[in-house]
Amino acid sequence: MNILLFDLENGSKSLGNRDTIQKQFGLPVLSPGTFEDFGIVFGQIYEECGEEHTVMLGKREIKEFRKTQKLVDDIPPIDVLVIDTFSELSKKYQRNLTRDDGGTMKISSWGKLKNKLDGLLEYLTKLPGTIICNCHSKIQTMDTGGNKILPYIDGSTKEDISKWFDFVLYAGTVNKHNAATEYVWHTQHTSLHDHAKDRTQLLESVMPQDYQLILNAATKRGYEGAKILVIGSPGTGKTYSLRTLANTPVKTTKTKTVPVTASTNGAGTEIPTTTTV
Repeated sequence: MNILLFDLENGSKSLGNRDTIQKQFGLPVLSPGTFEDFGIVFGQIYEECGEEHTVMLGKREIKEFRKTQKLVDDIPPIDVLVIDTFSELSKKYQRNLTRDDGGTMKISSWGKLKNKLDGLLEYLTKLPGTIICNCHSKIQTMDTGGNKILPYIDGSTKEDISKWFDFVLYAGTVNKHNAATEYVWHTQHTSLHDHAKDRTQLLESVMPQDYQLILNAATKRGYEGAKILVIGSPGTGKTYSLRTLANTPVKTTKTKTVPVTASTNGAGTEIPTTTTV
């Protein structure tokens, strides 16, 4: 299985050096330095295509044309794509806005940030195969005095990011007396784990950090890949758990597509290729 890891903040060191990761994952680690670089890299890997679907509505055929993404022809198969972390990717775009605004975020910039991140999430979650986005967390204290854990993303995207994903997992640890630290995922909504979600309804509420269990649940429900968001503070296993992917025999579903032309990629960045995404 081929796993493409975008390491945006040097978190991959918990998995080993880059040569070790490439041997385990089958593909090199990529680390674009800016938001623009991230868009350019994606434009060299994926291209936008269209799929025509026919759906029977009673006795009438309804034709739908859906835009999708596919790998550029000379790119090896990518079964799992990992963004580590989406928090840092959003920060990279926010730095662009503050630079353009003279070091601060103007009111209009918050709307730009929301629109850009929503467009990026839509783009990422439409990519073929399994998509994993790691995200840092922060605690928000409510007016009632209770707390809830939110994705560490500035702006209002943190409130509705979970809608894009099949699984929203909260990473945590359990420290048992005289035992090694146990890394777990919380999968069900609580007042604390406000975004937690499992569309398959097959996972335990607290489970080991093992991606084989997640992908098996997705396969059982007939999903073509899985879209996964993992939220957690540093040291809770967000990156380290990726090692469990290397032993998971997941393959990307291929579909028949026809090319279309677009001017920008999902991140809103122009790509210097004949066909852009």
